[in-house]
Amino acid sequence: MDTPETGEREAIVGAAIRLFAALSHDATSMAQVAEAAGVDVATATRWFPTKRGLYLEVMAYAHRALAAAVEQPAREAQTGPPERSLEALHRFVDAYIDLCAEHPEIPALWTHRWMSDASDIEDLEEHSLLPLAREFVAGFTTLAEPAGADPALLTYTIVWCVHGFTLSGTLDGTGRRIGMDDPELLRRFRAHMHQLLDRMVGLPH
Repeated sequence: MDTPETGEREAIVGAAIRLFAALSHDATSMAQVAEAAGVDVATATRWFPTKRGLYLEVMAYAHRALAAAVEQPAREAQTGPPERSLEALHRFVDAYIDLCAEHPEIPALWTHRWMSDASDIEDLEEHSLLPLAREFVAGFTTLAEPAGADPALLTYTIVWCVHGFTLSGTLDGTGRRIGMDDPELLRRFRAHMHQLLDRMVGLPH
């Protein structure tokens, strides 16, 4: 059962997720997090004495959400016959797109990280992202290697494309930026990613 105290903690973490995604960890202060959470700084630091600890909590949230969305299809791709593996990889693509469409803060957090955000926290990828990334690459290996494609770079190509589209979208005919919130563009992007996957593993489309 939620209590006022756990509600405070959830509000602080939620505010940190939003601010770290929008501004980055390095550009966000604990005072900003406290204000966005509706608490004072003393309350925020009582729950999270350091910004490092709060950042690790935020990135643990991002890791859990990512694993829940795509770990299962990545594992299924490792064990099935080729046609089942391909189906699983297409589910992986759909799940990754859906995750980023529903939670754009997740690709935003990782994109900041790729640009050296919170660079003093050196072991984050080793202990959280790397094991999951290995699962993803292993899933793509089943079809990539027979096609002469690089499994790791195929995996990261999917990730880079989805993150880039989520955060930047495209320009329409008038120069207006549109993205995940445009249903037709999202449909086209999803179809494009499935076509890209098929082509990279040597399948006609």
